[in-house]
Amino acid sequence: MASTITLSGDWLNTFGAKRATRGSGNLGNPYASGGIAVTPAQVGLGVLEDLNVQPTSGYVFEYVPSTGKVKAYDQKDPAAAGGADIALPEVGAIDLSAVVFRWTAVGR
Repeated sequence: MASTITLSGDWLNTFGAKRATRGSGNLGNPYASGGIAVTPAQVGLGVLEDLNVQPTSGYVFEYVPSTGKVKAYDQKDPAAAGGADIALPEVGAIDLSAVVFRWTAVGR
């Protein structure tokens, strides 16, 4: 499944040789293990150097530059692990199309 990315308002800012864009998006349905690809063109850039995806609706997101994908994580009940602290696990094959996040991208 492809991500849906929308550029918002005055979405392009230039800082010397760098550009920053912003908007909103979702990762679609179903979420694929390992993340969903987000292309530079989707965020209004020719080269995507960093993508900051804001947490929302109980989900935390991570952009992985080496794969160009955004991964989604959610918290599991610590009681399910015997009360131990557990790292945020990546979500399974679920529908994230209703989970709309805000993002900021930096590149050229």
